[in-house]
Amino acid sequence: MGNLFLYVLAAIGAGTIAIATNAAVKFISLHFLPPSQPLQKYKRTGNQPTYALITGASAGIGFGIAKELVKNGFGVILLGHLPDELNAAKATLEAATPGARVRIIVMNAITATPTEIESMVDSLKDINVSILVNNVGGSPVARPPFRQLGTYSAADVDAVINQNARFMARLTAAMLPLLYKASHRSLILNMSSQGMAGVPYIVIPELEDTPDTNHVDCLAIIPGDVLSQGNSKGVTEAAPKADHFGKRIVYCVDAALKQKLRAVCPYWRHDLEWRLMSWVPEDVLRSEVVKVIGMKRDAWNAYYEKTE
Repeated sequence: MGNLFLYVLAAIGAGTIAIATNAAVKFISLHFLPPSQPLQKYKRTGNQPTYALITGASAGIGFGIAKELVKNGFGVILLGHLPDELNAAKATLEAATPGARVRIIVMNAITATPTEIESMVDSLKDINVSILVNNVGGSPVARPPFRQLGTYSAADVDAVINQNARFMARLTAAMLPLLYKASHRSLILNMSSQGMAGVPYIVIPELEDTPDTNHVDCLAIIPGDVLSQGNSKGVTEAAPKADHFGKRIVYCVDAALKQKLRAVCPYWRHDLEWRLMSWVPEDVLRSEVVKVIGMKRDAWNAYYEKTE
């Protein structure tokens, strides 16, 4: 009986070591073994360039993604609502990478109508677009942005929903026929602070289960705290800059999809924090998150007081 107990303990120990080793190998592969040429399977054949449509691309994480894609031979379509900022981003990309193919589309995610979105997508039908990055988002409400929901006006609520959910859903629905019209692989990246796995036929994980669309890959990106134009106050000291984070997104997608992940933290420190969070009791986790957001709220409020 004693020997059997020891065998059981040994088996449990061996299984635990195997699981931990597998997790460590996947973690290292995801974050520290980048491919020499990322996302190559999404490039179309022929002489015409392959483009990525990136929303919220004139600055921050979206611009960081665009910068890295251009370096790796993709054309990029920068979508945003500020013409001057878009033109400046275009000029920066073209100066940094001679021969870069950069287009811009001026569109406001909060006010864009279905007709405007469909017309914009129609304008892309004559070029090769294989990647859609749904990056636009934020808190487009009256100041201060960090406040209780009960203080939101109807316009505030609509603006948040339109920018963070409705526009992404409408754009993705309009872009899908363009992405799966050919047999070549395509990619959809969705920035999502808490995105893990959606519900088939309600969001879009059903793509992989449908023969006509199973060549369209979909991955949610969990950003964590990133120093960017829209998140510049109350940022943790260890937070990566937007350019670096954009690079990490581009270079982790291949490994993430190979591991069959539905969501990924591209930055290793964020990923480690995310994994450790599952071990923290819910009440403790909630308390710590409230503290972090509270510090960010206070930093932004102090900034607004100085600028008003």
